[in-house]
Amino acid sequence: MIDFDEALRIILSHAPGPQEIQMVPLDAAIGQVLAQDIASDVDVPPFDKASMDGFAVRSADVAQPPATLDVVMDVPAGGVPTGRLEPGQAAAVMTGAPVPEGADAVVQVEWTSGFGTPTVEVNRAAPKGMHISPKADILKVGTPVLLAGTQVDVEELSLLAGAGCDPVPVFKQPSVAVLSTGDELVSPGETPGPGKIRNTNGPALIGFLRSLGLNPANLGQVSDTLDDLRAAVGKGLGYDCLLLSGGVSAGAYDFVQDILNEFGVEVHTTRVAVKPGKPTVFGTLNGKMVFGLPGNPVSAMVIARVLAGPALRKRMGYQDPASRVIRARLTSDIRKKPDRLWLVHGTIAFDRETAVTPVKNRGSADLPAAGRGNCLIVAPKDTSLVEKDAQVEVVVWRRCF
Repeated sequence: MIDFDEALRIILSHAPGPQEIQMVPLDAAIGQVLAQDIASDVDVPPFDKASMDGFAVRSADVAQPPATLDVVMDVPAGGVPTGRLEPGQAAAVMTGAPVPEGADAVVQVEWTSGFGTPTVEVNRAAPKGMHISPKADILKVGTPVLLAGTQVDVEELSLLAGAGCDPVPVFKQPSVAVLSTGDELVSPGETPGPGKIRNTNGPALIGFLRSLGLNPANLGQVSDTLDDLRAAVGKGLGYDCLLLSGGVSAGAYDFVQDILNEFGVEVHTTRVAVKPGKPTVFGTLNGKMVFGLPGNPVSAMVIARVLAGPALRKRMGYQDPASRVIRARLTSDIRKKPDRLWLVHGTIAFDRETAVTPVKNRGSADLPAAGRGNCLIVAPKDTSLVEKDAQVEVVVWRRCF
């Protein structure tokens, strides 16, 4: 076995980066990874902007309220001032409207009387700069707003739109396929007969890949016969990355490694000092990646998150493909064998402190226990006890928050 950190290093060293750049429409960029830094092509705001409905005034004119001013213009959002504001004058403005030259404050409408009349009475003083967002206060032309390697989410879409970035330069995403192996498997919609179980790994891995922003192909399930497995793996190697589950241990019907060797796949890992997930295979062939994940469902998803996930994020073009790790206080002891690093499902809570509680489980087939967790607690190798109240590393994902 090789240590987990070494396995991750090997996998990331052999995982290729993004291969191509493509332009996609702005409304299709969600989930994509930016291939270039994006800079603003305008000042934000592009002019001195009113941040409240009310009246643009000269602060000196309202220094000793009440003050009565002549309303000489009306500037709606999207409108343009018709002139300069002179002493004793005011302009009715809406939120987002340009403030006319000469004005240096906006008095909110609640502090005035006479709205809609030729004059307005201002009942409070307005210091210079009140309720005005200065031109380029948020962004100047040429300021980077997003960096290459950023995955586009809702907020990024707004920034891209504001920067006039349409179409959007993104990395072309890798093609990925999922293949489940095992004579015992039946489809989720079938009732298992004697000796059979439902295929849970396939749907879970498909969902995981979609959560990364990928569009995986489902190659279904294949029996543990050499000819069937050879044909299915051959098809899977047509994709940029193939995720197999099952058939990677040392049993009489575990043929995955032999078949990968037949196709010329260079295998870099076969056993990793981690629980769950020891029988993890990773190989490469002509820039393509192959992950042989354990057949046990909890093991398969843990390894998908902590080893396949970083490799795929690197291939997708992420700035930082590593799993997100935070520190938290452990609320109860974890007792373990010292031979391997353990990844223990836990529930993390953010209250007055960040604390994580291990989830009791019955092994790497205990899907209900894994479903109760929302993170993975890292229990290091070479220790048999991680004590309550220790600060531990925790692998987190969106479900944690």
